[in-house]
Amino acid sequence: MRKLMGLIVFLLFLMVLVMFLSAMNILDLSSVFGFSRTATSVLQVLRSESLLFLATDRITTYVYTDIDENSLLLGNREGLLIMKVTYIYGLDLEKLTEDSLEQNFNSITVHLPDVEMLEMSPDLSTVEIYTKTSGLVWLYDQIAGYDMQDDLLKQLDSVATDFACSEDLSPDRSEIITRLNGFAPVLAEYAGTDILFE
Repeated sequence: MRKLMGLIVFLLFLMVLVMFLSAMNILDLSSVFGFSRTATSVLQVLRSESLLFLATDRITTYVYTDIDENSLLLGNREGLLIMKVTYIYGLDLEKLTEDSLEQNFNSITVHLPDVEMLEMSPDLSTVEIYTKTSGLVWLYDQIAGYDMQDDLLKQLDSVATDFACSEDLSPDRSEIITRLNGFAPVLAEYAGTDILFE
């Protein structure tokens, strides 16, 4: 028994000594207890498309989505996700038809399609997720395999789209037409005739 106690005391002393030397940067334990990492990157082109978009406005904002659930038996489940989202608005030029161009005596009038959201891009590097659950809810989620962070991310797309509509982020069509008509003289030099956007 005395030998066992002596061995335990010796091992404790050895552990304290190793931790002290590691804290003083005299002994590097990362090579012994550290993890080796192998990273593999795979790039695969899924689809290539030719797009005819005229992007006119880029709007960046923060969007948040939350979960607030309560169970009388298990308790509360709360989650909040905040992320920066960029919206690109503009014109889909594929919607231009022959009727969109009107040839006049000394000019061409271009009747533009409606302004629409061309792209919505969440910036994953800015994501902030805060979660809070009771102990019983946490245990239930572990057993059921429920991931609240994944659920918050799935909600983001619809929330961001609804936010853009509710806040009316779409730029004013008349402002875009004014900007394009300001650029029209440059295009007229190439077309050989005046160009008017409507």
